[in-house]
Amino acid sequence: ALIMSNTPLSHTHHVIPTRVYFQTLIALIVLMVITVAVAGVQLSDIGPFSGTVLNQVVALVIAGIKATLVISIFMGVKYSTNLTKLWALAGFIWLPLMLIMFADYLVRQNEVVQPWDGKHESALPRTFQPGGQSFPPAGDNAVNMHIRQ
Repeated sequence: ALIMSNTPLSHTHHVIPTRVYFQTLIALIVLMVITVAVAGVQLSDIGPFSGTVLNQVVALVIAGIKATLVISIFMGVKYSTNLTKLWALAGFIWLPLMLIMFADYLVRQNEVVQPWDGKHESALPRTFQPGGQSFPPAGDNAVNMHIRQ
């Protein structure tokens, strides 16, 4: 290992042999071939899961393995500090959370909501009751309801 400096912030730089890069490249190519092969075959249904869902699960698992190889070997996270590993893991945790939040935002237009015009005492959402009646009932306390556009 090569020591970069003698300061308290010094660290060692791990040198990865070229053969490790080639082995990783071969593994990525093999995983790509497996992904293409699985995508071309219709898996049979297993219990409540259809073959299409199983194809997608297999493809996502293989994609996760490939991403892990690229991040750990090519990006050098495998030989980094624990803090770097933590930040790399945080990215994998953050991505699904962001996708869930964006999916929630995209379906908000389908919610039945009370328009807020500042005239009502409460901005709490009102909901439609079964049978086509709205709550609160029509009359003096009626609330204008619509689907957000």
